[in-house]
Amino acid sequence: MTEELVIARMREGFAHIELNRPAKRNALNVEMLSRLVQLLDEYAVDPRVRAIVITGNERGFAAGADIGTLGSVTPVELFNSGFSEHWDRVASNPKPLIAGISSYALGGGLELALICDIAIADNTAVFGLPEVSIGIIPGAGGTQRLVRAVGKSMAMEMILAGRKLNAREAKEVGLISTLVDEGETVVERAYAMAASIANGAPLAVGFAKAAVLQSFETNLSAGILYERSLSALISASEDRREGMAAFAEKRRAEFVGR
Repeated sequence: MTEELVIARMREGFAHIELNRPAKRNALNVEMLSRLVQLLDEYAVDPRVRAIVITGNERGFAAGADIGTLGSVTPVELFNSGFSEHWDRVASNPKPLIAGISSYALGGGLELALICDIAIADNTAVFGLPEVSIGIIPGAGGTQRLVRAVGKSMAMEMILAGRKLNAREAKEVGLISTLVDEGETVVERAYAMAASIANGAPLAVGFAKAAVLQSFETNLSAGILYERSLSALISASEDRREGMAAFAEKRRAEFVGR
């Protein structure tokens, strides 16, 4: 049952994780989220994987957390379930995460997309955090990450008033970086983006991701110091020497991740 809920595919240089619970529009239950986290943990230490694509299907990217599952547990059971901690493990993954979104990205689904480093969508995508309409609030980082993505006013409107954004609106406010063109699927675009990332130097990609994420955690001067430290550290890598040599020799670099 667990393997059916999440489908894993290896591609050259990257991995694809497909959420697969179409009857529930990919609503995230504990089993599904556990399997997602397990795969992400495996890919985090797999040198063959230089980026990770996460998609749903035509029934939804993920239409929130499974309300039926969460509504049947006590607060203490929920606190001790490890459900919330799963989101922290997704967020701590060092590999670039690309969310490819079709149809609904609501509640926990939007929170998952917000954790990803890059989010792209097609014209069927719908984004929202409707939790207050059923008497709860976002609990997987939505109140914190959404405001950083779209600003205070839009975040408040989406969280307090339940406003949903279509794909065009999401692109306009910076919730997604790319709106897929007609005639191209979101998976195709996500694959192309992942392949482009995979062509880069793995250490440089990982360091650059860490530096960007640090900007959300610290002030500007501390962030610049962190960036400078990583920039100095990576100068000792084999990939840096290979990259410089390849540039001078006008050839493609062969990076090894060291």
